Amino acid sequence: MSWGSGSARPAHVPAASTATIVLADGAHLDAVAASGLIGPGTLVFAPDTGAPPRHPQQVGYTGSLTEPGADFCLGEDFYLQTQDYASSAYITVLGPTLVRLFTLDDFAAFLGDADRAFAEGVFPAFLTTPSVLLADTSALGSPGAVDGPTLRLYVDHDGAISLSPGGTALGQAGDDLTTLTQRFDRINAVSEAPCAVTLGAVLPEEARTAALLVRPYLGRYLAAVKALRVLTAQNVLGLQVSGFGGRLTAGLAAAGAEADLLDAELPLVLSTAQQAYVAAADGRIFTVNHTVAAAVECLLAAGDHADQFTDPHVLDQVRSFFAARDVPLGVPAFHPADDTRLPIGAR
Repeated sequence: MSWGSGSARPAHVPAASTATIVLADGAHLDAVAASGLIGPGTLVFAPDTGAPPRHPQQVGYTGSLTEPGADFCLGEDFYLQTQDYASSAYITVLGPTLVRLFTLDDFAAFLGDADRAFAEGVFPAFLTTPSVLLADTSALGSPGAVDGPTLRLYVDHDGAISLSPGGTALGQAGDDLTTLTQRFDRINAVSEAPCAVTLGAVLPEEARTAALLVRPYLGRYLAAVKALRVLTAQNVLGLQVSGFGGRLTAGLAAAGAEADLLDAELPLVLSTAQQAYVAAADGRIFTVNHTVAAAVECLLAAGDHADQFTDPHVLDQVRSFFAARDVPLGVPAFHPADDTRLPIGAR
């Protein structure tokens, strides 16, 4: 999941080590090892030839992670399928699936789905399926601070090294981590959008940057997809996401209160007719009633002007509750003395 998405660094891997390396050809393993890329905690996937592993951190696989419709197999009981984005809406998901952008058509389909979600509140069903993961999100508007050579690397059949199968080459097998990181930083330094490396061999940088700059809500959209996937796994269906197609609070949209749509790290408010949820960036999800959810929504969208849209007393309770749990709501920190009571309807 970490290698495919370009996010969520495994906690046990030291900061100076690359977390995951995938080799398309095991012939490059010795050069990769000799350059010091395999550090403490690194997991190295290499094609299984039937021979004993040549490195203690090597894991054999069969199949492919780079071809639409192909399976990546570990042993006899784990299969991960790779699908192209444009076709995924028409394919039945039977197990763990990684959805990749392989072409400009895939990128156009992704942008179309994001635009529809923003305007109408309708998210693509396949992306919110718990067993589906969207690949390379750092290049699609998600905050890219996690991605980079210390998170993941891909070594193709020719020995070229990038972050992903569709990424710009950072070097060749034999290059060390410092060299790869310097090239990664240099490429990103001249881009206006997050992570110009991850899909650099698939998308023209000018087209990618232009599309992202006119859609500042893409990071928020990807965060919403993640939260919907988590709640769908818990059989919570029919969710609406605040800011996407509407709001819980009357007047917010008309007033142009949308500060939350520009910050993917802020919590999300999701709701059904019966229940509401606040999804924090760290993965925690709070179950709340609609009054609490509306107050959170106002604080996120309107900040210091939230009291124009709802009861200031409820806002104070909500700020206190979430501040005590280190969940930022996009407003100045609020810490009334020992006032960490649970708002009615929250748990």
